Amino acid sequence: MYCSKCGKKTDDSGKYCQWCGTEIKVAAPVQAHRLLLKKKSSGILTENYAGFGHRFLAWIVDIIFILVIDIFVMGLTGLSEGVRMVYQFLRGYPMTDRYGETVTSMVPNQVLYAITVLLILVPWLYYAVLESSKNQATLGKIAVKIAVTDLNGNRITFSRATLRFFAKVLSVLTFFIGFIIIAFTKRKQGLHDIIAGCLMYQQW
Repeated sequence: MYCSKCGKKTDDSGKYCQWCGTEIKVAAPVQAHRLLLKKKSSGILTENYAGFGHRFLAWIVDIIFILVIDIFVMGLTGLSEGVRMVYQFLRGYPMTDRYGETVTSMVPNQVLYAITVLLILVPWLYYAVLESSKNQATLGKIAVKIAVTDLNGNRITFSRATLRFFAKVLSVLTFFIGFIIIAFTKRKQGLHDIIAGCLMYQQW
């Protein structure tokens, strides 16, 4: 041990420096549980939970990216016809096919395909793939510097990310209470987070 005043090596078994007599202060050991609280995994501060505000901003950014992807997919697959039929239905117009003929089916195949791909498949893959990736976050979450982990602060699997995505249906069916409770639960968890065993942390 070296004296903080004279800089000479001194016997660490004593209370004072054997050369200049300055009191030797030994730093108290850091408790193990304190170290665990400040554990950092992939740039994630596991003592800072991501709050409702940050998560809402991330959701807005993600919706924009999903809409862009949907438009791109529509251009590649021809699902725009189904989207047009949905638009006609919402406006109260008769649904017509690409040839202008009226469609009598309650749920035309074009509409079914469009809903399945654009409202279910694309959002599911977007969230599940990105949240289980190395970044542990969607593009929106990266923008506001938050990440998804399991209850131990580790990267989640694709299957857990999938469960978390589809569990959001329950958060919606509870009149969005499953999302609102994020602002009030101890670890800032929504209903879907609790079901999937996930946490949201602030990144550094």
